[in-house]
Amino acid sequence: MPGRSFIERAVECADTNALRMALYQATRDAEIAAITPERVFGPTTDAIVFSDEDTALIRAKAVEYLLSEPDESALPVPSRDEIVELLEMAEARTLGPDDLIMRHKLPAFSDLPYQAQWHGEKVIPEGYHVAIVGAGFAGIAMGVQLANLGVPFTIYERRVEVGGVWSINTYPDVRVDTVSFTYEYAFEKKYPWTEYFARQSDVRAYIDHVAHKYGVYEHIRFGSDITQARFDEPTQRWTLTVQGEESVTEVEANVVVAASGVFATPRELSVEGVSDFTGQIVHTARWNEDVEYAGKKVAVIGNGSTGVQLLSKIAEKAESVTVYQRTPQWISPRTNYGVPISDELQWLIQKMPFYWNWNKYVAGLATIDLRNVLMPDAEWIANGGQISKRNDMLREILVGYISAQVDGRQDLIDKLVPDYPPMTRRPVVDNNWYASLTRNNVELVTTPIARMTDTAIVTSDGEARETELVIAAVGFQTEKYIWPTQYFGLGGVTLEDVWTAQGAQAHLGMTVPGFPNMFMLYGPNSQPVASGAGLPVWFEVWTGYIAECIVGMLEKGRASMVIRKDAFDEYNEQLHEEAKKLIYLMPNSAMEKNYYVNEFGRLQMNAPWNGEKYYELCEKPDESHYDFTDAQ
Repeated sequence: MPGRSFIERAVECADTNALRMALYQATRDAEIAAITPERVFGPTTDAIVFSDEDTALIRAKAVEYLLSEPDESALPVPSRDEIVELLEMAEARTLGPDDLIMRHKLPAFSDLPYQAQWHGEKVIPEGYHVAIVGAGFAGIAMGVQLANLGVPFTIYERRVEVGGVWSINTYPDVRVDTVSFTYEYAFEKKYPWTEYFARQSDVRAYIDHVAHKYGVYEHIRFGSDITQARFDEPTQRWTLTVQGEESVTEVEANVVVAASGVFATPRELSVEGVSDFTGQIVHTARWNEDVEYAGKKVAVIGNGSTGVQLLSKIAEKAESVTVYQRTPQWISPRTNYGVPISDELQWLIQKMPFYWNWNKYVAGLATIDLRNVLMPDAEWIANGGQISKRNDMLREILVGYISAQVDGRQDLIDKLVPDYPPMTRRPVVDNNWYASLTRNNVELVTTPIARMTDTAIVTSDGEARETELVIAAVGFQTEKYIWPTQYFGLGGVTLEDVWTAQGAQAHLGMTVPGFPNMFMLYGPNSQPVASGAGLPVWFEVWTGYIAECIVGMLEKGRASMVIRKDAFDEYNEQLHEEAKKLIYLMPNSAMEKNYYVNEFGRLQMNAPWNGEKYYELCEKPDESHYDFTDAQ
């Protein structure tokens, strides 16, 4: 047991609201219950603010409680009604029924909050098998669902390790841009993250840890690239072509889950003369330890999340760095970005009953009402505002941040402030990017690139800048979902055939008409615009839905299920109408340069609802939306 001073430092590191909630849940202390924090209006959500006196009281009582060496296992798991009471206390407001469809699960008090279950006797026919394509966050989550159910499965992974994008991307300073406490599965409790925003190696290690701990790892076939999958109507099974290291084989599966996601196919650098360049060109997704940038003339093309993350490290060692910016981004700071989690806080997370749960929940509050920032306010606009009170406040804060970071240099401010509202494109987290632009060896170029020569990049004004290394931070082909595998459904139709007219669409982001027993993870319009839950939790939700579909087919003697065309069309029309209410599709939202919106002017990445509404749709399959074929 550490001493008092250690514990005092630990509670000072803790989030005050999470500490208060954990302490109250464990002790039901009336003095803690009587504390009433203030909700303060903010640019993305209201902040929960405590007075200095209340903060001191919470910390002092927490120290005494921890000195008593509490045992969390001896404390009861709260009922749903108790959780609702605690949620309202945490948010300092009353919550209605529509606010509590998913919210009550977010603190993750149960062992497996989103796990599918058998409803009767487990019945699995001999030879029944599920094929999962990809061993990233999504594929491992699907494996955990099936392992817990006892359903046979194999995960096919083209790389030599788990991780997906967290195996592919190894460029300098790559890390998550959401807090580690929200970028984790709800079923894996108290994982010891080393930083508030985990580095690539830590995230990949986490996925590897989960795969081993939950019995998934032994089901993975590495070095196995699924090049195509065909549905055979007579057998109601899928045939998958597997490209191995030395041979090509075919395997069959009753169900296919495509878990390769949307960030699997790098976008190639499309510049005239690129093949003439004699220096090195490296896409960030193909970074390797042999890339040498120290002492070189480097060009960084792109200023999305990747380009912003790596610039600072590159600029420290390169002779010069030219940053080519096509579209300005709203780039914002994050508290504790790049900061290690102290030993004291690590200890507290393990020892303070329920702190892990409430820390996870409180961290998610930053995004739980985010949809409000995405909704134009007609009255506000009529009175001279641009979008809404919150969105305009966010714009003002971010413009001030840009100015401060570049030391008030108007030449840079003019190039850096976007002409579209904040949040219309993917938010980018600052990793000293703005400040790096003020270095003597860094130049920001906004003139479009015209072509490349053997030794230079030439912009449209004719200026040629000598370059030895080009870092292509140009992202992925996000319009190509679950590539590069080709899927052939009924009648040999491909997904690309189905998606020609309006771009990629799916029912709940998971199923497409004409593709029986095929499910997607992180498919079109999947993650909701606001929810308070990180992406790994949504993988749990979606895999739970898919697992319920599999269980339902097995229990009812069905060979296959396929989403009905009318249900698919109705859902996507409702989705598109709902999306029209958001700023993504406004004329001034830079739609043509925003991968959230496809070439047909439709929202393609996110579900336009809040998390409560979308979870209600995804919680369990509605059989009236599907056609079924009985097993023979």
